[in-house]
Amino acid sequence: MGPVRAVRRAAHEVRRHGVRAFLLAGGVAIGVALIVFLLAFVAGTRKAIMDRVVSSLPITHLTVVPRAFSLSVLRFESPFSSLDARAVDRIAAISGVERVLPMAGLRVPAQLRADFYGQRFVTDTGVFGIERALVEDQLSPGTAFEPGDSGPVPAVISGDLIDMYNTGFAKANDLPQLTPEILRDRSAMLSLGSSSFNPRAGTDVRQLPVRLIGVSDRVPLVGISVPLEVVNRWNAELAGQASPEYVQLTVVAGRAEEVDRIADQIEALGYTVTTGREIAERVRALTDVLGAAFGTIGLVVLIVAGIGIGNALLLSVMERRHEIGIFRSVGASRADIRLLFLVEAGLIGLLGAVTGVALAFVAARVADLLLDRVLPDLPLLPPSFFALSWPILLAGLTLGVLVSVLAAVPPAHRAARLDPARTLETG
Repeated sequence: MGPVRAVRRAAHEVRRHGVRAFLLAGGVAIGVALIVFLLAFVAGTRKAIMDRVVSSLPITHLTVVPRAFSLSVLRFESPFSSLDARAVDRIAAISGVERVLPMAGLRVPAQLRADFYGQRFVTDTGVFGIERALVEDQLSPGTAFEPGDSGPVPAVISGDLIDMYNTGFAKANDLPQLTPEILRDRSAMLSLGSSSFNPRAGTDVRQLPVRLIGVSDRVPLVGISVPLEVVNRWNAELAGQASPEYVQLTVVAGRAEEVDRIADQIEALGYTVTTGREIAERVRALTDVLGAAFGTIGLVVLIVAGIGIGNALLLSVMERRHEIGIFRSVGASRADIRLLFLVEAGLIGLLGAVTGVALAFVAARVADLLLDRVLPDLPLLPPSFFALSWPILLAGLTLGVLVSVLAAVPPAHRAARLDPARTLETG
């Protein structure tokens, strides 16, 4: 019996026992749908994180912060790993380091006041000092980012902050959407020494004009970023800080191949280092674990469906003993009988796998619609939570057919071992 004839005969048996084949294929479909659905969710989550977070981190950049330790819910920074001018010099002296870009935080409270579309906004804000080199490639050509002796202080804000405003405050209050182009060259008033928790007035508060010159994804989300020299001067004048201290350093390596070595040397100095590559590896490791866990759940369901196929085919062997005996008496070999049952299981598995992939596709679209309605409209949410790639779809189809065929091996072997003479005698 050739493969084509075996497929035709197996298809005939599937049609003849349509209800049973439908139920068996349904079990396979559920298992395949679960595997494809969950793996697509993991892949979609990984893609969203990689696209929105990791891809914005250059592989030659390292983020350095003071080392900290935790005690229950309390977190303390190590007093031996402060980031000051001496730390900058030590790190800059490491072989392979191209430059070190410090970031300082304002040590006094601050409020930002601005007018947009006739609405007056007052909000507490963080103020950070950065060097132009950190955001230079994200500013418009010719844009000045120097402190200056007079005029407004140039400032940069996070692009995610604009997205949060658009999808949160503006949407809730029916206000127009903001864009980087609309905000560029907008002026605001920065009040140093005042906050909503401790409002102060008079000579204690310093009022300074601020001009927004750009948007970047490398600056802190909650606050504005101004030239480093400005924040250092304010900390000295208003907070009595004798020498500059920094909240983090951005270390730029000359070559990507040297990042790991530089990170090890900085950590040996007592600091905590994070790289874009390290974040990517953590994301991949986490999603790999989730993928393995979710895939195992679907595989267990699929194996249960395969056991059902195996039991059903064992029953079919008993029902078709006389038919098998006739096949053998007219020249069918044991291999032909074995092939017939394996092809029949493969057809059931293929039918279930195709149905499962279709179910997973529909379920993913429905889930996206439901999540879009339930979850708040946040900028970090991806357009879709599912990535139905061809490798995942092919994996679902392959597993559905493979488990079904493997489950049919014992029944097929038993059918092939039947004695045709005895089978025909007993009917």
